[in-house]
Amino acid sequence: QFEWRGLSVADPSITAVTSFKALIDGMSDDEILIGQTSLMITPNSYNFKVIDHLVTNFHAPDSTLMLLVSAFLGKQNDVTTIYEEAQNRGYRFLSFGDACLFSRPGVKLPSERK
Repeated sequence: QFEWRGLSVADPSITAVTSFKALIDGMSDDEILIGQTSLMITPNSYNFKVIDHLVTNFHAPDSTLMLLVSAFLGKQNDVTTIYEEAQNRGYRFLSFGDACLFSRPGVKLPSERK
């Protein structure tokens, strides 16, 4: 089980990039930075700011990767319905399954932007 806790930020103007730069500032090119995070991207908890498209495979319905896909697509898209349709069309799941491309709601592919 996971324990979820809200965290307060002392200065909301500090970005992830600024934080990362502070970590690596002064490191030489041959030094290795090792660490971990407990970030769990779940629906209604994360706002995607950088990517508009997600290429992934079809994940098991009970995996944490489904939470990532659900968060990426937003609450207006039911991932369960999308996956059921994929199964009905014969797509395969898990590591050796079919890949899929998801786009953020309202975002067009570059080829569609003309």
